[in-house]
Amino acid sequence: MRKLEIHPATVTASSGRNPKLVRLAKPDQTEKENISLKARLLDPKTLLGFLLSAILIIYFVLTLHIDFGAIWANLRTANVWLLSLAFVVYYGVFYIRGLRWQLVLNKAGFDTQEGVKLPALPSLLKMIYLSWFVNCLVPAKLGDVYRSWLLRKQSGASVSRGLGTAIGERLADIIMLFVLLCVSGLLVLGQLGDKVGNLGLLFELGFGLVFLVAIGLVGLRLGGKKLEKYIPQRLRNVCGYFRAGLMTTLRRDIAFKLYGLTALIWFGEGLRLYLVIASLHIVGLSLPIIIFTALASSLLSTIPFTPAGLGAVEGTVIAILTSFGIERNLAGAVILLDRLISYWSNILGGALLYLFEHYRKPKQPRAMSHEQRS
Repeated sequence: MRKLEIHPATVTASSGRNPKLVRLAKPDQTEKENISLKARLLDPKTLLGFLLSAILIIYFVLTLHIDFGAIWANLRTANVWLLSLAFVVYYGVFYIRGLRWQLVLNKAGFDTQEGVKLPALPSLLKMIYLSWFVNCLVPAKLGDVYRSWLLRKQSGASVSRGLGTAIGERLADIIMLFVLLCVSGLLVLGQLGDKVGNLGLLFELGFGLVFLVAIGLVGLRLGGKKLEKYIPQRLRNVCGYFRAGLMTTLRRDIAFKLYGLTALIWFGEGLRLYLVIASLHIVGLSLPIIIFTALASSLLSTIPFTPAGLGAVEGTVIAILTSFGIERNLAGAVILLDRLISYWSNILGGALLYLFEHYRKPKQPRAMSHEQRS
């Protein structure tokens, strides 16, 4: 008799040329069937995140001596066509994000799982946008969890493995972001003179994030299976699926496409800011400075203490632009317009999409296997 090969969600028994897949009899109940956005919004951690954002905004307004009347006067001079193009660029980047996630999901083996049918690209784009909406409302990037839950809801795919692919994308973002930030920083820091020290924290933050990412990935690759032994049995399958999804983003056969698409995403972020700056008729800022500023703001948005870096991003971008000679109220107009596109439009558009999805007629639910629940 041949030995049985035990897998996390199924038992594979080889018998001649006809292997059989047998579902585990007892489903995994470690994951909730629903995610309540209302409960997340009323969570003390979320409220604390908005309080911290408000404190940061007040601090920067007072220390930078912001004049809202002058900012409003600058806003009224903005070129509407260039701003519209900035909107197009920003939302066009979501298409690239969708292509990247589709690539990772396909390589993660979802299409070979029993009862799983991956959604088409338009559905993946919708999930990503809704996850951005959640990230703008709650701290700690919980939108990635929501995205993975939406993926399971529509396709029956494993939440844990889906979350692993989303976290893998985040790690690719951080690595590419830090590399591009260093390259652009080397090109522009010579223009700062004695003000370089004011921006040193950005590089320290980026280096710290990359260092933590490297330690975590090495630990999961070398000791992931050993660590699972110390995890409670009911959570062991979940952790295994998560690790499998995350490790997919480290495969050599997708590295070129994955990091190529990631570089395009960050180029789009820089192009959006360039168009916003151009719409306010600002001259004298080189392209490396603009890219450096866009990447720095994106780096700060990864901080999990406030929703989408609210407060920290605004103050830091004003500080960077003023370091390069831009008048502070004009810099304030830049960040207000840029955040109107990259933050507030997400809240408005995401809320409309969320309400549409929430109140439309639900599809008939189907039975899920043990792995799909994990």
